[in-house]
Amino acid sequence: MPTISLRSTLALAFGAVSVLMALVISWSINQIASDAIRRDIGTALTELAEQMRSRLDMGLYERLRDVDTLTVLRQLRDPATRVGDNRLVLEKLRRSTGEIAWIGFARNDGLVVYSADGLLEGANVGARPWFKAGREGPFVGDVHEAKLLAKLLPAPANGEPLRFVDVAAPVFDLQGRLSGVLGVHLSWEWARNIEQTVFSLGRRNKGVETFVLNREGQILLAPAGREATKLPSGLSNAHQEGGQLLDWPDGEKYLTAVVSTRGYGDYAGLGWSVLVRQDAEQAYAPVRALRSAVLAIGAGCAVLFALFGIWLAGRISQPLRELTRVAHRLQSGEADAVLPSHKRFHEPKLLADALRHLLATLRQEQTKLAELNANLENQVTERTEALDAANRHLLLSLEERQRLVKQLETQANTDSLTGLLNRRAFHERAQQEVQRQARQHTALSVLIFDIDHFKQINDLYGHEAGDEALRQLALAAQEWLREMDVLARFGGEEFVALLPDSDLEAARRVAERMRQAAADLQIHYPSGVIRLTLSFGVAQWRPEQAMDALIAQADQALYTAKHKGRNRVEAWIG
Repeated sequence: MPTISLRSTLALAFGAVSVLMALVISWSINQIASDAIRRDIGTALTELAEQMRSRLDMGLYERLRDVDTLTVLRQLRDPATRVGDNRLVLEKLRRSTGEIAWIGFARNDGLVVYSADGLLEGANVGARPWFKAGREGPFVGDVHEAKLLAKLLPAPANGEPLRFVDVAAPVFDLQGRLSGVLGVHLSWEWARNIEQTVFSLGRRNKGVETFVLNREGQILLAPAGREATKLPSGLSNAHQEGGQLLDWPDGEKYLTAVVSTRGYGDYAGLGWSVLVRQDAEQAYAPVRALRSAVLAIGAGCAVLFALFGIWLAGRISQPLRELTRVAHRLQSGEADAVLPSHKRFHEPKLLADALRHLLATLRQEQTKLAELNANLENQVTERTEALDAANRHLLLSLEERQRLVKQLETQANTDSLTGLLNRRAFHERAQQEVQRQARQHTALSVLIFDIDHFKQINDLYGHEAGDEALRQLALAAQEWLREMDVLARFGGEEFVALLPDSDLEAARRVAERMRQAAADLQIHYPSGVIRLTLSFGVAQWRPEQAMDALIAQADQALYTAKHKGRNRVEAWIG
């Protein structure tokens, strides 16, 4: 029977054990790392769904909070507030919030009194669900297609039908009585914008798709061309953290994660679900890449371990080979051959020393790395705190700027003595009314009036009494006119009123009524009772006519009234 050397036996044994160890370690690393990556991929999808869910809940909560805030404003609660002023508040909110498609106020019988840009004013929304629910308390309604506004607002660019989410709340007057409902239609494009913000183009290119489902599991939002997608069974399992690999009806496997909306603050939510899926092939591509890398590294390590085993076998068998050579010398007759003395294996000792040195070096490097990480974290914290402080300062500066701008706008548009619109603000409002009357083909008139012999009032009672007379007249004139009429002080004792939906005869009647009411007006002042009379000039707007020309005609009629003896109404007839 042939003999096998100890060195060869050890080399084969060490080589086999080394290869087996390399394969076991590679397989274990592959399994552990693959499972970890799978969990991380599923967790990442769940986190994306939670971001989408959070933005949807927060967006509806903020709009509900905006509506609640508006309903407690004294301006909206006071029935004496002019419709135009309330409309202006709603228009500013709509312009500052891009997702609002329509906002308006409907009184108790469902008639829309005022709205942003005048849309649906005069329409009856008493049968709409948001109006009925809004009478009972704050309300957020589910997604629905547009009804009355479908023909008034442009359709979405993606070709989908115009859809809204409704937000409404009751409005109570200054005596606490229900006066109507403030309603908001949020464009469903708002949800599409959130989806495009949360899910970047890079994620969508990797096959990540988003669906929003209502309480009944119907699709409210889907990727373009996926609106008719059929949902798989077993979605309840996808609610768990990390998602679930599901078979979808289209025959493909998708890593699927689902989270439910939970509302925010006092907004309870609508029971929506956010579903995020990714094709399994694309989702687990990193796992396959990792497996290939681990197999390649494992094969390389197996080769290295085998070579190391052969080398170690030679080192271990070296003392025996030296003894064998000495024995052969003794067998050949060399008497002076001396057997070597081996008190311990020197090679294992060198290997242990090398390993101890390597471990000490590794620990030193780890200590240095930990110090570098700590310094980096401190720098990041300091930079973050500095950035937060800068952001807070910027926010305070912006808020102060907005307050000053609003104050300047009020000062620029209001007469300081009477509180009425000034000349510039009147022309802005008048231009809007001209455009509206041109669209609706209705009449529009203007009347100008001033106080007869106003200089005698100043001379007799003093300028402060004259100022008080102007203030009292301004208050009375607002009572004599309609809420839709636009009243302004042009300077001195001259006032101008714009009368929408009024022809020349109607304007003449209004002026005559005001003239008679002014004759009965008594202004009590410490130095006596002030009585006054007014002269009026009225004119009717013609299509394509400039507002300055219309005012000039009314002013000419006023001049005629003055010339004919004052305390009378004259109309300009071209």
